Amino acid sequence: MPQTNDLKQYRCYEIFSQSTGVEIREAFKAHEEGGQVTERSGRVQLRFFKLTPKTKPDEVTQIRFICEPDEAYSLALMIGQVAASSAPCKEKLAPHKFSGNDQAAETVTTLSVEKWERGGKSGYALTVGRGKDFISVPVPLTRFLFAGEFLRSLSVEQCWVERAEKKH
Repeated sequence: MPQTNDLKQYRCYEIFSQSTGVEIREAFKAHEEGGQVTERSGRVQLRFFKLTPKTKPDEVTQIRFICEPDEAYSLALMIGQVAASSAPCKEKLAPHKFSGNDQAAETVTTLSVEKWERGGKSGYALTVGRGKDFISVPVPLTRFLFAGEFLRSLSVEQCWVERAEKKH
């Protein structure tokens, strides 16, 4: 019987376009104190990526957007609203802002869902942006709606916390 490596199962949905993709999966955030993990809590991760090779050494080929469970739920609702719209529209989650080591540099990451129309064609897309870098994933309607349903389910499932029990 062939030997397998230890496989880890996790809930995940991937959407691929011709040159980009997005992976939606469960994640967690760990809180540390003095080098020890004191708490973990559920999150939902969207990892956007390019399927094409780098053209420049500093080119960004993937961007992660980590949602709290209620943000993932909001994103699911936005997908439903955009899909139901008869006109082109765009909805965005509140941007995530992070300060790096350099006090002046703040990194802003945005996530949007849209119904677009150009040159007689229309469709749907999930787009992430960080600074000047953007990765957009065009999505057929059924996969767009499925992504929304998957986000809705995952958002509730990822609403958990692990803490060490306090000894009395």
